[in-house]
Amino acid sequence: MSETIVVITGGGMAGISCALFLARAAVGVTVFDSGRSSLRRVSRVANYLGFPEGIGGNELLDRGRQQAEHFGARFVVADVTAIERRGDGFLVHAGDDEFASTFVVLASNKSTELARALGLSLGGFGDKFIGVDAQGETAIPGLYAVGRITGIPSQAVISAGDGAKTAIALIQKIRRQYYVDHDT
Repeated sequence: MSETIVVITGGGMAGISCALFLARAAVGVTVFDSGRSSLRRVSRVANYLGFPEGIGGNELLDRGRQQAEHFGARFVVADVTAIERRGDGFLVHAGDDEFASTFVVLASNKSTELARALGLSLGGFGDKFIGVDAQGETAIPGLYAVGRITGIPSQAVISAGDGAKTAIALIQKIRRQYYVDHDT
């Protein structure tokens, strides 16, 4: 069994952004990415800051992953099949592997099976979304959700911001102090 502080289920913009900010703060983070982000099907993202000519969805995700890995995020190509509450943390199942973590971040676009299996109720338009507080935490302590799964618009830049916001909240919770990610 492997151990990490944070497991992120999903390697789209929200999940990668969350991983990047956590890794930059030296928080152990493992991202499970099956490669099925809907952004991978977008040939040109024209509304992402810094790319006036646009950028392909695959390239944007690949660059984000490389950046997160550069700072220490670990990526595993696998689907999370189950999450169990274990004491103050979680046991995450992916194939034959198990990962113990203190926190879990659901970043799985529209896939709510894991959330429902943990007992979370869905709400929002058509009862399709996971409710979170201002920091991204669900009704289950230590379980967070980011991106489209929370009902925010699915634009890449909005999802990236949501992942970053939740990462900062997690860092502050772990360190028990205010945190700002600044380059020097």
